[in-house]
Amino acid sequence: MALSRRKMLKNAAAAGSVALVPQVVPGQAPAQLTGTNTGRRFKAFVRHGTGASVEELRLLAIQPREVVIRTQASAVCYTIVGQALGTTAARQASIPNHSGMGVVEAIGPLVKRVQIGDRVVIPGTPQCGQCYQCLQGRSDWCQFLSTAPAHPIAEMADGTQVFEGGSLGGLSEIMVVPEEYCCPVFTDVPSAELTLLGDTVGTGLAAGHNLAQIEPGADVVVLGAGPVGMGAIQSARIQSAGQVIVVEPIKYRREIAMKVGATMTLDPNAEGNGLVAKIRDLCKGPTDRRFAGGRAWADQFLAVPNGPDFTIEAVGGDTFAPKTEVGPDPTGVLPLQQAFDFTRAGGHIVTLGFGQRGNVTFSAVQFANRGRTFHSGQQGGLNMLRDIPRYVRLIEKGVIDTKSMITKTYPLERTREAVQDVADRTVLGAVITFS
Repeated sequence: MALSRRKMLKNAAAAGSVALVPQVVPGQAPAQLTGTNTGRRFKAFVRHGTGASVEELRLLAIQPREVVIRTQASAVCYTIVGQALGTTAARQASIPNHSGMGVVEAIGPLVKRVQIGDRVVIPGTPQCGQCYQCLQGRSDWCQFLSTAPAHPIAEMADGTQVFEGGSLGGLSEIMVVPEEYCCPVFTDVPSAELTLLGDTVGTGLAAGHNLAQIEPGADVVVLGAGPVGMGAIQSARIQSAGQVIVVEPIKYRREIAMKVGATMTLDPNAEGNGLVAKIRDLCKGPTDRRFAGGRAWADQFLAVPNGPDFTIEAVGGDTFAPKTEVGPDPTGVLPLQQAFDFTRAGGHIVTLGFGQRGNVTFSAVQFANRGRTFHSGQQGGLNMLRDIPRYVRLIEKGVIDTKSMITKTYPLERTREAVQDVADRTVLGAVITFS
């Protein structure tokens, strides 16, 4: 006879975390019965002291709105390489990364969004649905992120308390996250592909349809063909852009870009100072006749050159020098300047890059009068509870290509190697997989 939720909660209340009877949902992996989770031992890649290593940890009691997730896959993001490979003394022991994917094994008594056995994608930004930002349609700026107090989720053998990077630390056999970070997915798409939707590829996909809102037949330029840029390229293809021009210094990434939706790729090193003029020329349209759809025109007050309708910048600054082809500007400032210079009047510019160093200088007249719309990325405007299930369906239909986004998978024991490969740019997508 099935137990009521009330009775299950009452029976498990003294456990320090709530382990419920698994409810197996069609198309989902069954949960493992784990009994009391407090004190459970698991392994994680931990940044502590002056380095990082895989450590055995002991799980602490979870809080009423938290979820225990057995991790199945976690994609390494470039933005964590400085932390994960750093050698300065860490302020506190922590598990790096800010996305992951797994199966729910236990829930706190106040959790409503997920249940035992659910496969869940854990993005880097939560969605509470109640704060000011969520109510304004910008759940990628959900204020829960800044109000949820950080607390340790585990202890090392010597008693050192361990926290989670970004409130969820994906490089671990176990994640403990507030339910606001959980997006249940009902699919048999492989875990290594699903985890990409929580951060990099999901960010690029969202930027193309949530922020830029790319229109059919439009000219689109994507600066940078890392995992984020690849998501943006696919978004442009899905929304039937007329042409998708990709600017990327690394040859193998230009080749993958052509496979997933680019119509042309440019090497910024080869183009040099002529890149802006070349992109304007490529986006000049079929005619120069002003009253028959021509784009470029000039009068005594303001010259308006050609240029793309939508520009998505996904470059950012270099934390480490790549071991592949090196781009023209390690600070990441140049692509921002170029995006401003070549995007047409009235066009849209989305910035997704991270870690730039320096300042960008714009002409005050052009900034004030060219009619461009600027969108600051923050996970591309991802509305995770709405968008991730949509992307899952498009993966199932073969519309979104996530397989090509994964260059290499690694077990947890080789996490340092995976992070180093991402830092070196020798892989496109590195995913840690768990048995």
